[in-house]
Amino acid sequence: MTAPVRPLPDLGTLTWDQSAGRACIWCKKLLTTGAVSVGIIRGQLGAHVLDTEVWAGPCCAVAQPQ
Repeated sequence: MTAPVRPLPDLGTLTWDQSAGRACIWCKKLLTTGAVSVGIIRGQLGAHVLDTEVWAGPCCAVAQPQ
């Protein structure tokens, strides 16, 4: 399974669970098994790098034909 190609939300709109990789990036359901990495949201605040890897659960991930 791979996550669908969708634009990632802004870093400032994420909940704590989403930014910590504990919840689906799109539907906010807590992740248990079958999570798929969907990318990294890049961010910076002065010298502080705020890059965050985000995940989608099986709820929002779809199988892609190969």
